[in-house]
Amino acid sequence: MHGIEATNKLFASIQSLIINTLRAVTNVMINDKHCYEMYGYDVMIDDNLKPWLIEVNASPSMSADTPTDRELKLGLLDDVMTAVDVEGRFQGKAPRRVGGFDLIVDNGSIVPPQNAFSCPTMLGCLNDRVKALKKMDKKVAGQKQAA
Repeated sequence: MHGIEATNKLFASIQSLIINTLRAVTNVMINDKHCYEMYGYDVMIDDNLKPWLIEVNASPSMSADTPTDRELKLGLLDDVMTAVDVEGRFQGKAPRRVGGFDLIVDNGSIVPPQNAFSCPTMLGCLNDRVKALKKMDKKVAGQKQAA
């Protein structure tokens, strides 16, 4: 309806909103490499495609009301556990994309898009997360064999 350029700008603005809210509370967040926390962002988009932060949930609900909601949340939890890397498959080097997640900040630095013509995030994009996870798993296995 608004075009690719406007849509990419919107998603980049939402990503910036998320980064800036996390930066605003960095000093009061628990910083323990043995822990993680998942946040849920509620964002409203106005007629001009400007995102407005409604609230941030420190412990978003994982209960599911519909089969689609259940599938979404199970996929989310699977991606979270993969990104947290409880199995140590990434050997301390986080990949740029894990399922439906993008690495947007790495050791305090914003990670730029992979090329000048790509959207900086998969936020809101159609993403076959299972296919992406299988592809990432093959890369990780290949890196371990090369080492």
